[in-house]
Amino acid sequence: MSMKSSLSAAALCCLLASAVAADEVQLESIDVVEETEQENEAAIAYETSYDTEILAEKSSGETLGDYLSGELGVESASYGPAVGRPTVRGMEGYRVGIAQGGIMLNDLSAMSQDHAVGLNAKMAERIEMAKGPASLLYGSYSGGVIRTLGEEHEGKLYKKGMTLDTSLSTNSDTNKGTLSIKAAYAAESYEAYLNYYNHEADSYHSGGEIVPDSDTSSEQLHGVLGWTITPNTLIKLYGDTMEKAYGIPNSTKERTDILMEQDRYGIVVHNRTLGKLRNVMTEYQISDYRHYEREDGRYDGLFDQQQQSLSSRFDFTVDEMTEANFRLELLQNALKVCHEHGQCDEFTVALRTDAEDGLSLLNYYNDRGIPFSHGHPMPDTEEQKVLMAFNAKRYYETDEVSLAANVVARKLTPESTNIQETWLMHESIDPDYYRDETRAAVSLSLGWWHSWSEHFTTQTSLSYLERLPSAQELFWNGFHHATESYILGNRDLDKEKSFNLDIDALMQHTKTLSSKLSLYYYDFSNYIYQAPLVDGSGNQVYDPFHLSPVWEMRGVGATIYGLGIEERYQREIEEHLLSASLQFNYLKGELDEGGYIPRMAPYNATVTLEHEYGGFHNEISYKWVDKSRNEAANETHTEGYRMLNLSTRYRYDLSNGSLELWLKAQNLTDDIAKNHISFLKETAPLPGRAFLAGIRYQY
Repeated sequence: MSMKSSLSAAALCCLLASAVAADEVQLESIDVVEETEQENEAAIAYETSYDTEILAEKSSGETLGDYLSGELGVESASYGPAVGRPTVRGMEGYRVGIAQGGIMLNDLSAMSQDHAVGLNAKMAERIEMAKGPASLLYGSYSGGVIRTLGEEHEGKLYKKGMTLDTSLSTNSDTNKGTLSIKAAYAAESYEAYLNYYNHEADSYHSGGEIVPDSDTSSEQLHGVLGWTITPNTLIKLYGDTMEKAYGIPNSTKERTDILMEQDRYGIVVHNRTLGKLRNVMTEYQISDYRHYEREDGRYDGLFDQQQQSLSSRFDFTVDEMTEANFRLELLQNALKVCHEHGQCDEFTVALRTDAEDGLSLLNYYNDRGIPFSHGHPMPDTEEQKVLMAFNAKRYYETDEVSLAANVVARKLTPESTNIQETWLMHESIDPDYYRDETRAAVSLSLGWWHSWSEHFTTQTSLSYLERLPSAQELFWNGFHHATESYILGNRDLDKEKSFNLDIDALMQHTKTLSSKLSLYYYDFSNYIYQAPLVDGSGNQVYDPFHLSPVWEMRGVGATIYGLGIEERYQREIEEHLLSASLQFNYLKGELDEGGYIPRMAPYNATVTLEHEYGGFHNEISYKWVDKSRNEAANETHTEGYRMLNLSTRYRYDLSNGSLELWLKAQNLTDDIAKNHISFLKETAPLPGRAFLAGIRYQY
């Protein structure tokens, strides 16, 4: 029996067992116990939940990075309006987990910043950020885990009756806008939910000039059917399909664009209780992700990743003061990659003759000391993974102490039949390059939440994290068209290991004034990142095919540390509610061997003023971003910039529902803003002055 069929059978057995076992529960004995105030405060500290619509109101764009970039310590690695993966406290890529519910997204956005996140942020009902012990339930990520939660992840049916939430907006700069429709109907024991999103944008302007190939088009449809099988058991089926097309504003004369397709289907079984277990959620998902990279309409690159996953999470009580969460996940990934000019509209098996395998690659290695390849950049790779994690919490009168552990076992099986014979890794260079690999990683985290007084609380977590390098970090050896760079992987990369210290403090000075301080210090013994490859004289190395800079995967000792400060003031004067906030972020990344980590966010500060009166909400924000100061070797310097934004909303209650009108003015000073953490900061600056208007109806 194949791994794929085995996982499918296991999923079916687990889901049926959950439903059958639930029927045996003595329903009359079920008690719903409300969380204590202390538990709620602790949950807010370690797992912060955001309402997606509130994030959308403040966001300057449509990506997940745009939605979260207003939070302390969060930036967006933007490549124009289509791509914006969040970076958290200096952590980027594989160090930030992005999950739909508990299952990591089946996209390749962590691999390269030009790859868009495989969901549209507005499609989520809620967005959560987990750090410290709480994050280990989903993986070992130094930057924590960002969870997007859809209707299928709610352990209850939608609000009874018919619900409609639709919005339409337009952008003066891109001449287009967004359409969002969310509709649901729920009765006593079933629900039907439909969520549709469409975003269109022509190329935007910056500094009065158009940014070529910065257009985007995105469409996503998500549906959920839910049934209450018993008062204890709820089953939800869901399906999701997304298509996205966007240009990459790099420096090539020919247009570079990406076409993304993704389909996801799954079933979630919610059990309020299952024996002594509580809040049991078991999910099985099948996902198919594909994206094409084109130059001048030619299909030069193709990625496909098919994923199956089965996960179960539950809570259980040890005693009156101790409870725990447990999570188990089985995952199967199959990744395929193609790179051949104009030949990657479909996957093919490479031709085999009596020619010497790896001859061209060996010639480049003998001539230049680097095994350059112009064929498919990595072998097709299957990944099989088992994750087990728990988080135990002990409550005291003024404290919560938590201990979490995460164990991951993974097998990688590379298959090189997709690589052209002359570009295979030659045996004289590495005879075991395509070997199977089975490895494990163990991570631990200790958290302490303490209330020092009625007005002062702190949260501290100390974590030891191990991250297995991805298949792309190990095997990739070739050109990446979208970023115009040659990436040289490292087959012998060790696990990324780090000790992470996070300290957060909240001081409620008065009823109107509060302060938040975040301190973090991450010590890596093997920080994996893309570093510019230089020769013996310190000059940048270029690949022989495209004359593009070569970036090599390295694992080195490094330290990342910083702080975030947030001051909030709120006061009500008669019927007017006035709010003011100030944020400041400081971040630095240093290599143990000397020098700095590239693409660390510059120092920045944001001042925001808000005013509410009646149905009106007005907001003005001013963001200052410093020039890049702690630059890595061969890293491009970035000047600082200022960003002034205004917005106003008016909400009017109707006899049936409510109507909301809003207007946003972004980058009013039309400053030329280059995002230092972006690979394409020179060719894809942030958008210039724009006015956005929208309308929203809720019923």
